[in-house]
Amino acid sequence: MKFATPFPSGRGDQHGAPVQRLRHALALLAAVIVCGGLGYHWLSGLDALDSLYMAITTLFTVGFRELGHVNAHTKIFTIFYLVVGLGVATYAISNLTALLLEGDLRGYLLERRMQKRLDGLSDHVIVCGFGKMGFQAAWELKKAGIPFVIVEQDETKGRSPRFAGELILYGNAMDELMLERAGIRRARGLITALTTDADNVLVTLTVKQMRADLPVVARSAKLGTERQLKAAGANHIVSPYEIGGRRMVGLLLKPEMMNFFDIVLQQEQLELALERIAISPTSVLVGQTLREARLRHATGALLVGLVHPGAELRFNPSGNERFQAGDELLVMGPEEALETLTELALG
Repeated sequence: MKFATPFPSGRGDQHGAPVQRLRHALALLAAVIVCGGLGYHWLSGLDALDSLYMAITTLFTVGFRELGHVNAHTKIFTIFYLVVGLGVATYAISNLTALLLEGDLRGYLLERRMQKRLDGLSDHVIVCGFGKMGFQAAWELKKAGIPFVIVEQDETKGRSPRFAGELILYGNAMDELMLERAGIRRARGLITALTTDADNVLVTLTVKQMRADLPVVARSAKLGTERQLKAAGANHIVSPYEIGGRRMVGLLLKPEMMNFFDIVLQQEQLELALERIAISPTSVLVGQTLREARLRHATGALLVGLVHPGAELRFNPSGNERFQAGDELLVMGPEEALETLTELALG
């Protein structure tokens, strides 16, 4: 699904209108031809085929020969039929020409294809805002193989070759109809990285009103706006300046530690991943101690931390710690090891 082009908001009406006009014009043209056939049938005493033949050849001015009895009534009818019919035919042909030559038909078909992709999308991430931060978020999702939809109001953005064929909706991310089109009911999460904190607050409020259980990660440009975003319902708040400052100090004071986190997070450098896995009540791990479970030996994954239900995260838990149903494991290791541990935790 990498062939579609960005899908502007509201363009569906613009592209759908010419097609709708063409349908109306063709329907009117068919009605005129039927009326012409009935007129020639009644006035000239022709059968159905000859009446249709006369109606079409007269309307399109080919006129090979006249059939049936031609009298004054037939001539008067033909005059009015040509005046009305030629106007309708010209209107239909002009709409067809606009669809073919002006690219409306191609745009309409592309949008229909895009809408089909949107309707079939599920368990995806919605990225609101395609600035520098939204661009990077979408790029990380693409590298991870997670489907996503970008919502951006500026139609000049999103033309990067990196995102050729990706789902991009151009419109207001605070519009409920836009979020519905992006598949908010089937999404796994939403990232709002708009330019201003006020816009991010409004997007968060809109999302939570539509779907309160959807995880929202919001960008905070200014210090002190975290409280407003939290009040709006944001599950996680990211301040790029705060994170950047911490990283700069970390690289200066603890470069080895920062390099370690880079290795863990940048999976293209090393086949490692950091995951949070929940233990199901049916898992064989329930009731076992860490020492008894021997997760490293059984799965190849390294247990970094453990969260009991209602408790805080405990790093490097002791071997006497006992697993409970509902525990969350913070584990690190290759993808195959994490998949094995996930199956074990799910029972």
